[in-house]
Amino acid sequence: MPYIQINRKLLLMKIHYFLGIGGYAPFSPFMTTILKQRGYSAFIVGLIFMLQPIPGILIRPLIGVITDKYKCRRSVIILSSIITFVLVCLLSIIPGTISKEEMNDLDVIKSPLFWLFITTIVLINTDGMVKSVIEDTICMDLLGKDKNNYGKQRLWGSIGWSLFAIISGVCIDWYSAGLEYKNYAPGYVIALICFLLDIYVVSKLKIVQETNSNIVASDVKKIFTQGKVVAFLLWVVFIGFFISFIWNFVFWYLEDLSNVYHPEMKSWMKSLQGTALLIQCFGGEVPLFFLSSYILKRVNHMTIFSIVFFMFTCIFSVYTIIENPFWALPVELLNGMTFALSYSAATSYAALITPTGAEGTLQGVVGTAYTGIGAPIGSFVGGYMFKHIGSIDSFRLLGVVAFFTCIIQITVNYLINRLTINEDPKDIYSKVETKDDNLEEDLTLT
Repeated sequence: MPYIQINRKLLLMKIHYFLGIGGYAPFSPFMTTILKQRGYSAFIVGLIFMLQPIPGILIRPLIGVITDKYKCRRSVIILSSIITFVLVCLLSIIPGTISKEEMNDLDVIKSPLFWLFITTIVLINTDGMVKSVIEDTICMDLLGKDKNNYGKQRLWGSIGWSLFAIISGVCIDWYSAGLEYKNYAPGYVIALICFLLDIYVVSKLKIVQETNSNIVASDVKKIFTQGKVVAFLLWVVFIGFFISFIWNFVFWYLEDLSNVYHPEMKSWMKSLQGTALLIQCFGGEVPLFFLSSYILKRVNHMTIFSIVFFMFTCIFSVYTIIENPFWALPVELLNGMTFALSYSAATSYAALITPTGAEGTLQGVVGTAYTGIGAPIGSFVGGYMFKHIGSIDSFRLLGVVAFFTCIIQITVNYLINRLTINEDPKDIYSKVETKDDNLEEDLTLT
C-alpha cells in the first residue's frame, strides 16, 4: 500500500477549489489598487468593500436553507459558476478611467461608470458567496465522518490562488511595461480561463444530499440558544473584521510605502504583491490547511481563535515599523496562518454542531458572520481610518484593538466553559457524538 494516496472521490473537489478559488486571484486581490488607480479615495474604497458583501448577508444563509430544503445543490453550484464567468467577462470590458489625482468623493458617487463597475463587483462577490456555501457544504458531505480533513481539501484553493496571483502579477507588470499605469487585461484573461474550466468540473462533481431528514426549524434554533455557539459567531465576526484589513488594504499600504520611501519599486509592484500572495498561501495557508485536521483534534476551536487574535496583534504591529515594501513579505506567512486556522476552525465547528439536513443552513450563517458582517464593517472602518489618520497609524491602532480582543475572547471563553451546562454544543444531537470517531491521523491526501 502506498504511503501517500489520493482519494479519487475527492479529486474533483480539489480541482474545483484550485480553479474556482484560484480564478479570483488575477483580479480580486488587486481590486483595491485598481480602484486607487481610478482616482478613488480610501474612504470610497472602504465604502465599496462595505457595500460589497451586504447582499450576501441575506443570500448566503438563504441559499443554504433553499438547497437544504429542495435538494438542489448541483443546479445551484453549476448556475453560480456560469454566472461568475459572465460577470467577470463584463468586468473586463467596462471602460477604465485613469486619474493622476484623487477624485472628489461626491464626483465619484455621481458617476454612472462608477456605479456600473461597483454593481458588477458586488454581483461577483454575491455569487462567490453563494458558491462558497455550496462548495463547503458539498465538501463536508463528501468527507463524511472525517470533517477535520476539510483543510486538506481547501488548501488546493490556496494553491490555485497563490499560483494564479503571481502569474497574473508578473504578466500585468510585463504587459504594462512603459505605461504610466497598470493594464490588468492579462489578469482578466487568466481568470476567465479558470472559471470556464471550473464550469466543467462542477458539472462532474458527485453531490449527494440526505432526502429523509427529520430536521425542523426548532432543532436549528436550539443551536443558537447555546452560549458557546453565540460566542463562536461573535468571534467569527471579529475575525472577519480584522482580516478585511489584510484582504483590502495591505496592497494599498505597500504602494504608500513605495511612493514615500522606495519609488524605484513601483515598476514591479504587481510582481511584489503577487509574490506576497504566493508566500501567504504556500508559506502560511497551505501548510496550516494541511495540518488543520491534526491541530483541530488536539486544540479546542476557541483556543485556535485566541491564537488567531494574537497573530493579528503581531501582524498589525509589524506593519507599523517597516518602510521597505519588501519586508512585508515575511508578514504574509502570518496572514496565511490566520486565515487557514480561522476558516478551518469555523467551518469544521459549524459542521460538528449541525443536525443532519441543515448543513447548508449553518454553513451559510457562519459564512455570513465571517464575510457578510465582520468583513464589511472592517472595510468601512478601514477606509475611514486610512483616509483620516493614515495607513501606519491605522495599523498601529488595529494592533491595540486586536490585543484587547484577544484578552476579552480568552476571558469570555473561560467563563462560558465554567458556567455552561453542556460541555459541547454538539451534545444536543446524539448523532454528532460519533462524528469524530475513527479520526486517526495519517498522511493520506483524503
